[in-house]
Amino acid sequence: MIDMRLAGTAIAALVMSMPLAAQDKEYGNTLEEITVTAQKRAQNIQDVPISISAFSGSFLEDNGIETLQEVARISPNFYVNHSSQQTGVRIIMRGVGSVGNSAIEPSVGVFIDGVYYPRPGSVIGKLTDIKTVEILRGPQGTLFGRNTPMGALNITTNDPTDKKEGMFALGYGDYNALQLDAVVNTPLTDNVAGRLALKYESRDGYGKNTFDGRKFGDRDDLVLRGKLNVNFSDSTSLLLAADYARINGEGTAIEVLNSSANPRFDGTLIALFGDTATTRDSFDQIVNQDHRDDLKDEQWGVSALLNHSFANGISLRSITAYRDWKAHVYESVIRIPTNLLPRITDYQTQTFSQEFQLLSPGGETIDWVAGLFYYDESYDIVQSFDAGDTFCVPVIFALAGPGAAAACLASPQERITEGVFNQSLESLAAYGQATWNVSDTWSLTLGGRYTDDSKKGDFVQTAYNPLSVVLRAPESVLNMRRNDSKFTWFANASWHVSDAAMLFATASTGYKSGGFNADGGQVALNEKRIFGPEETLNYELGVKSKLFSDTMTANVTLFRTDLDNFQDRLFDGLSFIVVNAGKLRQQGVEADINWRPVEQLNIIAGVSYLDSEYLRFPEAPPLPGSTEPQDLKGERKTFSPKWQSSVTADWTGTLNSGMQWVVGASWQFVDDQNVGASSNNNPQSIQPGYSLFNGRIGLVAADGKWDVTLYGRNLTDKGYCIQIYDQPFGSAFGAVDPVKNTVVQRCVLGVPRTYGVKVRWWW
Repeated sequence: MIDMRLAGTAIAALVMSMPLAAQDKEYGNTLEEITVTAQKRAQNIQDVPISISAFSGSFLEDNGIETLQEVARISPNFYVNHSSQQTGVRIIMRGVGSVGNSAIEPSVGVFIDGVYYPRPGSVIGKLTDIKTVEILRGPQGTLFGRNTPMGALNITTNDPTDKKEGMFALGYGDYNALQLDAVVNTPLTDNVAGRLALKYESRDGYGKNTFDGRKFGDRDDLVLRGKLNVNFSDSTSLLLAADYARINGEGTAIEVLNSSANPRFDGTLIALFGDTATTRDSFDQIVNQDHRDDLKDEQWGVSALLNHSFANGISLRSITAYRDWKAHVYESVIRIPTNLLPRITDYQTQTFSQEFQLLSPGGETIDWVAGLFYYDESYDIVQSFDAGDTFCVPVIFALAGPGAAAACLASPQERITEGVFNQSLESLAAYGQATWNVSDTWSLTLGGRYTDDSKKGDFVQTAYNPLSVVLRAPESVLNMRRNDSKFTWFANASWHVSDAAMLFATASTGYKSGGFNADGGQVALNEKRIFGPEETLNYELGVKSKLFSDTMTANVTLFRTDLDNFQDRLFDGLSFIVVNAGKLRQQGVEADINWRPVEQLNIIAGVSYLDSEYLRFPEAPPLPGSTEPQDLKGERKTFSPKWQSSVTADWTGTLNSGMQWVVGASWQFVDDQNVGASSNNNPQSIQPGYSLFNGRIGLVAADGKWDVTLYGRNLTDKGYCIQIYDQPFGSAFGAVDPVKNTVVQRCVLGVPRTYGVKVRWWW
């Protein structure tokens, strides 16, 4: 456990030394300023007294960073992964993140151009025409209308300008990876400008299946976005936006983790189906199992941003948005050498939001922001199982005998069980924040938000084949209701020790409303379908500094976050159940460094240390093979590596022709962590620490009108698990060892080595 007083003293000592350090050496180059809107105003990131990492769209594009998963690799205490289901995305800040597309509220809010995206699965596509990506750590509720108990992603895309310009890019890589990007910006009249952005990518899959001889994992992504900006006058403007995105994908390689191999499991599969799912290498992207995963993901949205400045300098901002997201997921969920119990899930979310913001002019003795936020969401999940080829015979025959097998065969074989979940949510929030600029060096900030959430839900599970009860129990829970309201607050003090350093301290609270379990279970959940809210208390002490004549920024934050009644998931062998588990403490330190020691070299680095401890977790899930709950008090939380670090460096030079060359490299390290889907801290689910290396070499035209880049990612072809989970239906197939309390584990593999070339043109 870290000593908070000692660490605080160390940070204070660092701050006091910075004015001297800044005079040590003069450099002839300075860093480009990074502008963020984390506090609803355009500000230099060094003037924002919170823990924040920010990356410009040009930096992301130059380094081939196209997804949030890739952004997370270069930002401390930030992690994004997905489960066996492609839409089951987990966005994690400081070791805490809500899971997948269940009805649980996200721990990390995602806002794109000011519009809230409620479901993590809807942000798994490609980043397109990005202006900035901001990673805001800690509760952000007093400036954002929706719950953000652990942090927020504030993503902005490029708006239309009054210049006629464009960009076109074409790329090709291994696995037949094809990429096409295009951006067109044009003024239409003196007061109207439009912008259209397109990104299309396709590739063959990384995986090979020896069970059927097929390759798998093909994917293609399409993103379209159009914006129209209308300036009615110097004081009033309207920005209209529409976007469309789709993903077609065949799923990720999910292998048996050989360190968890069980001879009884292999023997059972061979006896029943003539083959086993265990392969020679757990990380070679080669599987031996039924794999017919298929994802069809589609979303679209429209928004209107109205800005008006009054004569006294106060600004009114209105953001109106509607979004629709649908995903159809077909999975060979058991993943053994037979077509058994494929799962089909359909998600649909429709949201409407209206936000009003009132902002003071800025730069005054008291700067303030006030807002109202209305949010309406309809969320539907329909999940069913087909029997497949071998459910009735030999599985049911082996488990229950010939009579049961005959009854199974005489009943429907498609949609043998179906669960239907519906939820409606209506939320209203009022928030405000004011900063008192006491002097040129001191500022005090107070903020608050009141949230009222009203949820209604229904869940009905139907068995159409009587033997499907081994998967899901018939259940009907109608008219579930939750009405949660909460006041959360934010307090901050900042002190500009000098022009080169600012010290800040923050105390804040966060909140996530309760909800309903959306998954079916082998046992009817009934009253367990409803779970309560989660609350967060957060403390931070940080420093933002400029060093070496503004050629370096070094920002460090010490934090402690306590979560009470945190929402966690228990695994029953085939499904997950959300409960209010206990109390959790996540604390540590994170640092962001940006340095240009010479004009040709730019270095961006991030490092974080995370100390994790359950303060109370008395009914934690049992280990495999046991029915006794665990008490995990004092133990570490899943997805909480002690250390995360990254370094990205670019060296640029000029040829005699005037063309520039660039050589870039990046290194990311993730320490040992338990990446188990269940919170039972099974030691089998620990992913050892690993490093990933990327590189690129490029040429830039003398006039800057084109460039060409050769890139490689995961150059050492490191195999690693982004998530580990228990073999589904494991008890029936002998995967569980009740003596050792172990189970055969499945590894969701990370991306292997890839390489390619990309050419870009500008006009």
